[in-house]
Amino acid sequence: MRMSFWRFCLSVSACVVLLAGCAGEQLYREGQELVSQGRLEEGVAKMEAAVVAAPNDGRLKVGLINRRAELANRLVAEGQSEQLAVHFDQAEKLYRRALALDAANERARDSLAGLDRARQHAKMVAEAQEALKRGEVDRALRLADSVLAQNQAHPEMLALKRSVEEQRARDAATPPTLSNLYKRPLTLEFRDANVRMIFEAISRTTGISFIVDKDVRQDAKATIYLRQSSLEDAIDLILQSNNLQKKVLSSSSVMVYPATPEKLKEYQDLVVRSFYLTNADVKVTSQLIKTIIKTKDIFIDEKLNFMVIRDTPEAIRLAERLVALHDLGESEVMLEVEVLEVQRTRLQNLGIQFPDQVGLTVLPPSGATTLLLSGLRGINSNRLQASIGATTLNFHLDTGDVNILANPRIRVKNREKAKILIGDRVPVITTTATATGFVSESVQYVDVGLKLDVEPTVSSKDDVSIKVALEVSSIAKQVTTTSGSLAYQIGTRNAATVLKLRDGETQVLAGLISRQESTTANRIPGIGELPIVGRLFGNTKDDSSKSEIILSITPRLIRSTQRLDAFAEEFYSGTETNLRTRPISLQPMKTVGVDTASAGGPSADGASGAPLVNSGAAPAAAAGDGVAGSVDPDKAPTQVSLAWQASTSQAKVGDTVKIGVQLKSDGNLRSLPFQVGFNPAVVRVAEVGEGGFFRQEGAVTSFSHNIDNAQGRVVVGISRSSQAGAKGEGSLATVSFKIIAGGDPGISILAASPIPSVGPPISPSLPQALDLKIGN
Repeated sequence: MRMSFWRFCLSVSACVVLLAGCAGEQLYREGQELVSQGRLEEGVAKMEAAVVAAPNDGRLKVGLINRRAELANRLVAEGQSEQLAVHFDQAEKLYRRALALDAANERARDSLAGLDRARQHAKMVAEAQEALKRGEVDRALRLADSVLAQNQAHPEMLALKRSVEEQRARDAATPPTLSNLYKRPLTLEFRDANVRMIFEAISRTTGISFIVDKDVRQDAKATIYLRQSSLEDAIDLILQSNNLQKKVLSSSSVMVYPATPEKLKEYQDLVVRSFYLTNADVKVTSQLIKTIIKTKDIFIDEKLNFMVIRDTPEAIRLAERLVALHDLGESEVMLEVEVLEVQRTRLQNLGIQFPDQVGLTVLPPSGATTLLLSGLRGINSNRLQASIGATTLNFHLDTGDVNILANPRIRVKNREKAKILIGDRVPVITTTATATGFVSESVQYVDVGLKLDVEPTVSSKDDVSIKVALEVSSIAKQVTTTSGSLAYQIGTRNAATVLKLRDGETQVLAGLISRQESTTANRIPGIGELPIVGRLFGNTKDDSSKSEIILSITPRLIRSTQRLDAFAEEFYSGTETNLRTRPISLQPMKTVGVDTASAGGPSADGASGAPLVNSGAAPAAAAGDGVAGSVDPDKAPTQVSLAWQASTSQAKVGDTVKIGVQLKSDGNLRSLPFQVGFNPAVVRVAEVGEGGFFRQEGAVTSFSHNIDNAQGRVVVGISRSSQAGAKGEGSLATVSFKIIAGGDPGISILAASPIPSVGPPISPSLPQALDLKIGN
């Protein structure tokens, strides 16, 4: 009776536990369903109730902990995206929801604690941008340094500081010019005049100050007659004719000094320029610059394919153009090769194979076991034993066709060798014995089979020249030496040639034929040699084999070298001793109607535009009757806008979507750093590419990017090396996103700082967040 009671209690307990487990499972499934609907708090509450209902189910507890942490981290990631988009209130709500789900989440606590600082930094960013608009560059940099001292990775301040420093570096590397001060055409007429007096006359006419070095000869004279010429060309011509050089100190002052090596070292400015080469070899490129520009101060790093040059600004500009010409992507070719060996064999064995010999053996006499000489007496047919071979009737015919096919595809760079071996490496053992009795063996390997060597050369017209070397070998027989070593007799057929084919053209090489024929006859002498009838009294074996090697090769261009435009392949470089990026031009200066008073300084006689002509030794200078003939081409932009360009508005998990950023500007821009934000839980950045907006007219650009998939941001910087900016509409950059989960990708442009050719940075018009639907 007592045992029945305890059994009853255990049964009841088991039923209670089972019912609790079922209830817990049901609550847990309901919680997961609520979470999938976006009702996170309700779903987690259901899961907690499931754990309470089934406290002994460890699987439900672990699932609750993992799910709670996962949802909290997702909310934190969304909050950080909102924070990057400067939506601080929404970010705060998401952080607090994450803490409500998982109070121990340190990431949510840190993000919420840093939100106030982010709000303060956003205000400082706005103040810095306003300071830049007012031209207060130093104050903007101080604000940027204050923010970066607390957050070294702040994207907006990094972009702002980088753009200002790039602008300052360009301004420092770009020497001042005289063309903006005096834009009127200049007329000069001097005969045997002192150079110092000529500069004095030009100074009175144009307002340009000349500082003459003490080592310029006092008696230096010049004769010059120029009409309607520009100020810079007139000064350069006077200096060049007297072995002098100039250094423009500002738009209204010039230093003149002798063009001697000592003075050049003293006055000539030098610029340091670094190049990271993508395709060209840095050693070859450095040799090119040394040969053409005669630059001596060059450092190269072969590991990074990196080069640094220190030379004059004119030499640096020429080096940039040479590097742009040389650092081009190499061509690549896909070679489709098909090697076919066709082998035909025929074996015919037909006829009657009669015995070709008869053997007789003398038997010993009866009762004897051995044959003695005395036993040769009385030999008769009973003591002779005859042995005759069998007679065979042969009706045999064998034929065979064997095709051995190799069809490799080889991708190879221009002027690089590629090798294919399809076969075996046969070991050849060599035995060496010394006088002391020591024996050693060495193994060497011989390649046997199909060997193909190719080397393509792509021409400028996309024709492909291919050096082809084909060898087909096989083991004919094994040879054993007297010492016991094993060697092989190898039969081979090879061909080597050079082909020139068009892209996609197929060429077939054939005719490597090997033929063997043999005939073996076994006949009865005499009668077997008779025509026709003799075939009945003998056997004939005919054996023939023929093999042919056929090679088919088809080149297909994957990538060809993209040459620059014709205007970029030929450019001016100055003289043997004086590098210049533009020639001294004495073409008549065109004039347009602008205010004469604003075009230049007063003339020598006090009346603007009145010519002073003197054909004697005294100086004479005259401003032409026209006025300045050029308008500043660098128009400052007033409207800059960015827009998305996407080929699709829907995608699914696992896809890669390429998104373009379009730029439109009504004025000249020299640089534009910007930042793109995204949800790292949904998408990841796979690749960032440069667009063609800043490459207008073949300009050289500098492109850099920094991808942070953990924080969900990518910072891109693009600048144009030439002084003239780019305007119009075009592609700024492309960003490829890899979709890793469903949800809102949160792709948006967080910040952008267009840098005009003239003037401070301006505020662009930014697009709304990208509308990209992601399905499963």
